Amino acid sequence: MVVRRRWFAREIRPAAREIIELARCLLVSGLLLATMAAGAEPPSLAPRVSEFAWLGTVAGVESGSLVRIALPADALTRLQSRAGHDVRVLNAAGDVIPYAVTGGDGPVRQRHAVQTRAFSFTSTATQAIADLRTEVQLLAALDIKGVWHRNTLISLQVAVSDNLQDWTPVPVKGLVYRFEGAEPPVNTVLELQEPLSVEGRYLRVTWPGHTGVKLASLTGRVAGLRPPVPAVRAELGAGVADGASGLVWSFPFATPLSAVHLYMLQGDDPVPLRVSARADPAQPWKLMASTVVYRQDLPGGLGSNPPQALPDAQIAQLRIEAGNGVPLPAGGLRLAAELAPVQILFLATGKGPYTVAAGRAGTAQAAVELESLIPGPAMVPDIVPLRPVKQLRAVLPGAPQLWAASLMPAHWKVRGPVLWAWFLVPLAVAMVAVWVLVRPTHRP
Repeated sequence: MVVRRRWFAREIRPAAREIIELARCLLVSGLLLATMAAGAEPPSLAPRVSEFAWLGTVAGVESGSLVRIALPADALTRLQSRAGHDVRVLNAAGDVIPYAVTGGDGPVRQRHAVQTRAFSFTSTATQAIADLRTEVQLLAALDIKGVWHRNTLISLQVAVSDNLQDWTPVPVKGLVYRFEGAEPPVNTVLELQEPLSVEGRYLRVTWPGHTGVKLASLTGRVAGLRPPVPAVRAELGAGVADGASGLVWSFPFATPLSAVHLYMLQGDDPVPLRVSARADPAQPWKLMASTVVYRQDLPGGLGSNPPQALPDAQIAQLRIEAGNGVPLPAGGLRLAAELAPVQILFLATGKGPYTVAAGRAGTAQAAVELESLIPGPAMVPDIVPLRPVKQLRAVLPGAPQLWAASLMPAHWKVRGPVLWAWFLVPLAVAMVAVWVLVRPTHRP
């Protein structure tokens, strides 16, 4: 054994000794840096900005001003909290500054009762006319009850006139229908493209190309005093096949879904669908809505089904299933989610530019009350102009580079390749040194 050890020491070449020493130094340096990073910030303080899946920046902001931004789709599809707990706003020094979250499940989300107006009308086999000259409220939609053919899409056209002779078309969204079967999809509401003023006007509803239509009631839905904040649309692509007539989508984010838009890639017959969801893959599916997907030529252009609103619920997976024994469209389906908008108000403290971070699991709430940022009781967030946000990074939550970045100090701004090089280069050098040591030597 003693002889073998002497031979081993004698055969180690000077180059190998230098490689071993270099590898040892690099590994020790890496361990020291990791120790410094781990001890640079106690767990009780704010998480490091490098741990968030999405980063954006707001430039051109004066210190001391109140700033409002809207999180884009790439940020919303990375949030891990329904209420936006995993959001931070930092200044150029890396300090978290005061901010408030609005929208989504935030503090200013409000639900108002829908006001309606029942209108009397006269009807024939081809049209219905209502006298709305005394109606001063703006209308947002029409709820039409009546009789028409089942399992058929009915295209209704709306127009207004002040003299019953000259009619101005009113653009509407979607069609009305009533299908048969278990939990059949039914739609009797025509949403208007824009709030409609009907004061001093007559309103007409027609159904060209359809027979057997008879209206029983006509109800107008009053537009709100303020237009609703539009939802943020995120394309989520094709689902995973689940049986012969189902598709499943999994959502790696917690942002609430206000609606889903299922659409065909090519024209096909209308397909009734059942939309189910669950908050956890271990839970059973719960029916959320029934709808119809279609894409066809209609008067005035190509028509397709509008987004399907969903009840307020936590959704981790969504499943659609074709109903009435009808197969899914041959060209497939795609899903676009309409996400509840989330806006951030922050007080620009310190020097800019200001960084907005979003998307980190297990992050505690750090936002302040909205009232603490508003200088006066009469001020509302809507009057603060929206600032553009420039995206800096968008990766999947839990990506390897985020785990590696969590070992770095909070003020370090590094990218994934740099982090991987920091860990892999010492490892590669060490492996080369070991190979040089153990490889067989050929003595002449």
